[in-house]
Amino acid sequence: MGKSIVLLLALLSTASTVFGHETTASRADVALEEKLGQYIPADAAFVDENGRRVMLKNIIDKPTIIAPVYFGCMHECPILLSGLAQVLGKIELAKPGTDYQVIALSFDENDTPAIARDKKVNYIKAVGRPFPEDAWKFLTGDNANIRKFTDSIGFTFQRDSEHDFSHPITLVVIARDGKIVRYIEGISFLPFEVTMALTEAAEGRVGSTTRKVLMYCFSYDPLKKSYVLNILKVTATAMILFVGSFLAWLLITSKKSRGAA
Repeated sequence: MGKSIVLLLALLSTASTVFGHETTASRADVALEEKLGQYIPADAAFVDENGRRVMLKNIIDKPTIIAPVYFGCMHECPILLSGLAQVLGKIELAKPGTDYQVIALSFDENDTPAIARDKKVNYIKAVGRPFPEDAWKFLTGDNANIRKFTDSIGFTFQRDSEHDFSHPITLVVIARDGKIVRYIEGISFLPFEVTMALTEAAEGRVGSTTRKVLMYCFSYDPLKKSYVLNILKVTATAMILFVGSFLAWLLITSKKSRGAA
């Protein structure tokens, strides 16, 4: 009976993982340490897609979604930005440019404003409906300023070659005062998840990372074009928990009975 409980607990437990692209790096080289409630650096300076130098904290005057990527990526970064563009086209309760803005921030010091400008055109189109150009900025910078920002959000990455990095994959949601309020990991996103994060950022309230629970409980139905509850999966999990609790109760009561005897 004890072995059965151990097996059930093993099935229910899942290791904490980091969504990321890894080539030559190890888990020690690529990490995401959530720094919820902390602030991005006030002196981190970047250059936007039009070649204008900006102080990162100064341009965050509203809830902001930041995507740490590099523009020469041929792996997950384009998928992440495409997923972000798609979900931006589905958000109904917040207005881009007024209620929130988006920043794609390159952690490759070799990226240039010209490259950023080309990428911006494609992803603005990918939103699928009118989206203010000023509401999605594409930033590049030098290594020192990049490291100031990535260190502030707990984003550890490694250059593997001239054109390739190992890195976590996440969005970071920032309040208007520069406070880190939410991380959203992965390459596809739920509209209500992003809306919830933006609402928390508007209130300056630090949220919890709920993506794993949401993605476990919901799946996307391409025919209905909506997210549906995974009833069988949720029911099966509840049954496993019930059986595991029942077996644990039997084991405990059995031990007590033998002790009393």
